[in-house]
Amino acid sequence: MNLSAPQLITWVIAVIIGLIGILIQVDVMSVPALEDLIRPFWLVSTGFVVLAVSNLFRSL
Repeated sequence: MNLSAPQLITWVIAVIIGLIGILIQVDVMSVPALEDLIRPFWLVSTGFVVLAVSNLFRSL
């Protein structure tokens, strides 16, 4: 399996998604629209999935 580093914009988006999930979980930040739709665990998981997929595909 040939892995490649993610592009900077993909990495930044994944980190922001993960940080939002972490900050909501520890009650530092509150986003009522997101809290009603999705749990913080799934935000952090989505960030990790975006990073994993971007490692597998060179163009992401």
